[in-house]
Amino acid sequence: MRNIFVVILTLTVCFASCEKAEEFSDIPEIKYMDFSFAIESINGFENQVGYLTFEFVDGNGDIGFAENSDSVTSVEIHDIFVYEYKKIDGNFIITDTTNYLLPYFAEGVYRKYIRGEMEIKIYFINQGSDTIRYDFQIMDRQYHLSNIESTPELIVPEWN
Repeated sequence: MRNIFVVILTLTVCFASCEKAEEFSDIPEIKYMDFSFAIESINGFENQVGYLTFEFVDGNGDIGFAENSDSVTSVEIHDIFVYEYKKIDGNFIITDTTNYLLPYFAEGVYRKYIRGEMEIKIYFINQGSDTIRYDFQIMDRQYHLSNIESTPELIVPEWN
């Protein structure tokens, strides 16, 4: 009887300690976190930059193209898309589209999915508007586009 109790207790502990693996969609998902402004000096010139920070998760971990990691090839596959809007006469008008390259992430050994945070540096020249907004999305190696996220309205600081 005692042996049966020990076996049942052992099985209960084993099953209770088994952690169900998290599952995510194979289509990447992103979530806006923060946007901040800064001044950066390059070669003696001061440039206004913005830092866009967001979370991402991809269920099969296929983020970033290997072609973007190889400096020998001339092939670049843009996989971050950032759309800039300026507020003009009370309406947001798209004024620029900038594409970026995600780093290549190899498939995980222990987990199929990949999750993390990214920060993008955006250089800009403010012309004609003190209020901007960004929409952005990413694309994985199977060309699945993520959801589109947006920053809130951003008041551009004036630095002289």
